[in-house]
Amino acid sequence: MKKAIVAVLGVLVIGIGAFVVFAQRSEGGKRGGFGHRRMGMIFKKLDLTEEQKTKAQEIVKGAFEKNKGTFDALKANREKMKAATASGAFDEAAVTAIASEQAGLMSQMIVEKERTKSQIFAILTDEQKAKAVEFEKQFEDKMKSRFGKRGGFGGPDVSEE
Repeated sequence: MKKAIVAVLGVLVIGIGAFVVFAQRSEGGKRGGFGHRRMGMIFKKLDLTEEQKTKAQEIVKGAFEKNKGTFDALKANREKMKAATASGAFDEAAVTAIASEQAGLMSQMIVEKERTKSQIFAILTDEQKAKAVEFEKQFEDKMKSRFGKRGGFGGPDVSEE
């Protein structure tokens, strides 16, 4: 049971992390971080028009602004968890409450990430949509080959023997 919970939380953290990296902007509105390079490569491979690029950037910026409060709440929760466990003492009720709150926030972020993806997908042509689906499959395959059959980054091996 604990392994399943750890695996699910690991997947959620990875998904949220990808969305956060994808949505963040560095100073001056310049792109920064791995997510922007990946987004730029995908936009280039999909051969987006300038209008499509502008719309996609507006969608991502709007999602980031809309979710700024959730990002801040996630950060505050991480700080609460550090404070609750810093002394080495373990208060299961406190940790469970913080974890439950964090799970709810992460759930909101997953919904927003998928909403954003859907909005961007809606501005693509049929040919671009097919390419995007293929790129996503290639990325998943690459991650599977990189991390194997584990339950996520550094997770336990869940393969059948």
